[in-house]
Amino acid sequence: MTASTFRLATAFRHGRTKIDDVYFEAPFKLMTPFANGRHSDFIVMLASPGFLKGDEAHIAIDFGPGTDSTIRTQSYEKVFDTADGSASRTIDLTVRGDATAVFMPFPVIPFRNSSFMNVTTARISAESTFVYADVVTCGRVGMGERWAMKRFVNRLRVFVDPPVAGSTDEAGSTADTAAGEAAADSAATGKATGRTSRRGRPPKASTASAASGTGLSGARDAGPRMAFADRLLLEPDAFDYTEMGMWREFTHCGVLYAHLPEPSGEAQRIAAEDALVDRIRSHADAVGFTGELGVSRAIDGVCVRLLARRGDDAVDFIRDVADIVTGRA
Repeated sequence: MTASTFRLATAFRHGRTKIDDVYFEAPFKLMTPFANGRHSDFIVMLASPGFLKGDEAHIAIDFGPGTDSTIRTQSYEKVFDTADGSASRTIDLTVRGDATAVFMPFPVIPFRNSSFMNVTTARISAESTFVYADVVTCGRVGMGERWAMKRFVNRLRVFVDPPVAGSTDEAGSTADTAAGEAAADSAATGKATGRTSRRGRPPKASTASAASGTGLSGARDAGPRMAFADRLLLEPDAFDYTEMGMWREFTHCGVLYAHLPEPSGEAQRIAAEDALVDRIRSHADAVGFTGELGVSRAIDGVCVRLLARRGDDAVDFIRDVADIVTGRA
């Protein structure tokens, strides 16, 4: 594989979520999307045995406004013996407008003497519905190989853009056609300039607006804020993961982050997230989930962490949660 890139952009056209642009290098491939109404499933394939020493995979996906997409991978992803080297993967996700986006690859299996790093960065709009989930195993459990990897690192950061004001389009049009003095007067009276961010970049506030402390969303007018961050480190030579407080007898660890469309007020957002937390816990009881489960609110969104003894248990429960978040349950 060495260094390979996969890029995908989706768009909503003719009542369906479709491919707007796609580019990939070997061994990446993309199956024909599976459409069901406005929703589409995209299966990313990797035509190789897995990650080898020196491999670098780069994935970038842009979910257009109004789209409803789920990104999956073809199968469990293997990280082979990297000897004195390592392998890596970077994932950049951008979710625009009121898109519904789910990124849910199959679990990663780190083989003996492997070293792997995965870094995911998501930039999402406040109006979007977003789910990110991943699962890692402690090794080739079916072959009796546990905690034999050299090092496994998984990092996740999620940034949420400020909510778009209802008068954004009108204000933006006015700002483009009016004289500079009119824009300054508007800022002086405490009105937002209405410029929206593009491609995850923060909106540029005018000098007058910055001086008076005004903007699209008060304290959040500086641009995207970090809503969630997570780091998982597996280094068996330094830590005993079979101890109390670690994985103990469990073999699979999963994390899920969910973001709901933000309502007009902070209290409403917190209430919606609390309701989601309660529903996830109730679902775990209803299906008899046999692993360890933790569900809580993040700064902006909901986090689920789980431990399981089987990959299917972890994946199936995460899929159930994704369906709950997106309203497909």
